[in-house]
Amino acid sequence: MDEYWATRTGRWRKAMQGQAGPSFAERLFAVVRADIRSGALPAGALLPGVERVAAELMIAVDEVRAAYARLLADGLVAERNDGVLFIPAADGQDASVGDATQVRFEAALLKAVREAAARGLSASDATGMFKAAMLRLDEARPSPDESREEN
Repeated sequence: MDEYWATRTGRWRKAMQGQAGPSFAERLFAVVRADIRSGALPAGALLPGVERVAAELMIAVDEVRAAYARLLADGLVAERNDGVLFIPAADGQDASVGDATQVRFEAALLKAVREAAARGLSASDATGMFKAAMLRLDEARPSPDESREEN
């Protein structure tokens, strides 16, 4: 995910250089708004945290907060219960599309599916392998009781 946001904020930095807005907040607002309108930030996409954006764009945290506040006030972004900002679905649009994590996961899964098909695995074989991997992952995770004992 770090690579995704480094790429996104790098593009934002480059786009902001071409903006003539009087403040960094206004420039960032314009660039993110353009990404939302163009679909580069689709419904469900999460915005990177304020501190991260400020550090990567080398601007003040208050400038990022101001840009994000304006995006929120204009209804271009919404806020989850945990404070994370995301792109809401437009009327008639599927809200589940676009979360950067989901997009990356689906791309990786599609790549694995294509490789399985190229190697002659059936859909049920590939599904079984995926389920087995998920079970191994679950077994490797400590239970909630074990986690509390460690602390």
